[in-house]
Amino acid sequence: MKSIYKILGIVLLLGVVFSSCSDEFLNQKPIGQISPEILVSAEGANAVLIGAYSLLDGFEQDGSKGQRGASSGTNWIWGDVRSDDMYRGDQTGGWDAVNSIERYEITPTNEWVWRGWQGWYDGVSRTNDVLDILRIATDIPPKQANQIESEARFLRAWYHFNLRIIHERIPYITEDVDPVTVANDREVWDDIEADIRWGIDNEMEEAPSEKGRASRWAAKAFLARVHLFQGEFSQAKPLLDDIINNGPFTLMPHFYDNHSEEFQNNEESIFDIQYSVNDGAGKWNSGIDHQVAFPRVLGFCCDYQKPSFDLFNAFKVDNNGLPMLDTFRDNLDLHDQDITFDQDYDLPTFTLDPRVDWTLGRRGVPYLDWGVHRGSSWAWRQDEMGPFLNKKIQFWKRNESTIKSSAAHWAGGINGDNFNLFRLGHVMLWRAEVAVEENDLTTAMDLVNQIRARASDDIVMGRVSTNNFGGISDESEIMVDENQPAANYMLGEYTSFPDQDYARKAVRHEMRLEFALEGMRFFDLVRWGIDAQELNAYLQAEAGVRVWMNGVQYNASQDAYAPVPQSQIDLQPGVLGQNPSNGGS
Repeated sequence: MKSIYKILGIVLLLGVVFSSCSDEFLNQKPIGQISPEILVSAEGANAVLIGAYSLLDGFEQDGSKGQRGASSGTNWIWGDVRSDDMYRGDQTGGWDAVNSIERYEITPTNEWVWRGWQGWYDGVSRTNDVLDILRIATDIPPKQANQIESEARFLRAWYHFNLRIIHERIPYITEDVDPVTVANDREVWDDIEADIRWGIDNEMEEAPSEKGRASRWAAKAFLARVHLFQGEFSQAKPLLDDIINNGPFTLMPHFYDNHSEEFQNNEESIFDIQYSVNDGAGKWNSGIDHQVAFPRVLGFCCDYQKPSFDLFNAFKVDNNGLPMLDTFRDNLDLHDQDITFDQDYDLPTFTLDPRVDWTLGRRGVPYLDWGVHRGSSWAWRQDEMGPFLNKKIQFWKRNESTIKSSAAHWAGGINGDNFNLFRLGHVMLWRAEVAVEENDLTTAMDLVNQIRARASDDIVMGRVSTNNFGGISDESEIMVDENQPAANYMLGEYTSFPDQDYARKAVRHEMRLEFALEGMRFFDLVRWGIDAQELNAYLQAEAGVRVWMNGVQYNASQDAYAPVPQSQIDLQPGVLGQNPSNGGS
């Protein structure tokens, strides 16, 4: 099967011609050495379309757009750092713009606000370039033209979707408007839906011939997600049922298969951000939006994206292996906090959902095949940032020579491990959510149990009896029994959902465990209307643990959405207005 990166060389050449968004995202006339007329063909339209796909990671070739993933589809800044799942990482005083986002002190001049806005609208601009080409092309067969347009509209909807869930008040820019005149004074959900549905209604391919292209199944999953954000459960239901019952997707045998470079584009995958390394394009096709997420101790950068204590405790289970839905924050375990690697420390004896040790790295547990996590000597600024490492984005050491980028770059861990945007596991739990809201608790429980059963034997092996890592210079000095589970694990299935309220909590908690660190958590809390409840409970439970979060409170009426960049409002006075929650009218 051909890869979507086969024509990357053309795309890089087109960067001068069709990068038509300036800092103010406006559709300027292309300038450069290549006449657009040369590109009015199927090959040219596809080349520009690949350029639109390339911004899924939030980076352009010159590195000036989507600062460090501010507009990345992984959404770790906007969906995780603002949630109860993740600390922004590194150290206090560093990367101030992100500190402000984590503290819910986001201003219209925050660098990540305007760079994210810029990056997503650059993506919108590229999709509009594709549609412009299709309007004047004469040699593209109708079926092929429909597929190109379906994918372009899918991407245009995706970039606007991210802007909508982050900023709320946004202009919807299409190929047939003057973007200077488009206001952000109306809701855009219908526009997003229309762009996605266009492909569903116009013979979008179910199985594109090239990896990484959006399919009709991806469009249905995306459209269902959009309906969920609006509480339109009856409209999401048939789309989700169609994917589950008629789609070619099956759950992978193991939870972690969806986060391993060895199982990319697998049977569960519906749509992934495609990353590639060592393909002649330098670092720009790699997962550069995660460049600061990898452990310093392994020679990478920079221990950002640190899992929280709250997330770790959410994996606690009771004697039946079921989540402690209402009590997991009681007696919050501050795992290894303020204990250095050369002090004695034993793993907690309480029982955990085994997904915990495929989601985060912690002291005394093997970190994939990189060795045993040794506590503070592995976790940068463990005293302030906590002891955990992000495990979902880490590649296996055995694959380092092929999966890691060899291109020169200040961050050493960037790699070619894809990122799931839509997979069957997502769809099944979204369908469970719909079932709960319809009070069909049997269906909801069955779907949740299927997800739980898949992960029930995902046991990390290797019981470590060494409880003090001082003076240890070699991995062989650590005592590990490879025949024993690394910790006490149990994952049971539900036998009943006694009422709708319990079922709702169970499904939402399952989403947290299954989707942790995938950029969804904050947005889910907001759309469920429990963001203030959950985030303030999290802040209270962890009070005093991280000094820069002291005194922070979350206010849903002003913190649920980021402001419109002030620089953009200044460029379009009288057209763009500020969000009401950020001082607008």
